[in-house]
Amino acid sequence: MSKSAVAQTNSDLAALVNAWCDRRAIDPLRVVLSCYPILNNLTDDWVALAYSLKIIRAQHGCDLEPSELDAIVRLQHLAESVVYR
Repeated sequence: MSKSAVAQTNSDLAALVNAWCDRRAIDPLRVVLSCYPILNNLTDDWVALAYSLKIIRAQHGCDLEPSELDAIVRLQHLAESVVYR
């Protein structure tokens, strides 16, 4: 994955984290902060991100805004494509 793609992913995740902080959505924050930001672009980082986003989608999806859920799905598919290419 290119550095610009990692930067864009981190930027998209930052927007989600900021929105969740603003409304104190602790549950999705608790899950995603273990793998955010992506620092070294290793497969293990992408696996952790894909897994975290899957957990957020499955367990906390009903608490998210529709645009946030769309971003989660898009980022999950991106992370999985990096891992399983």
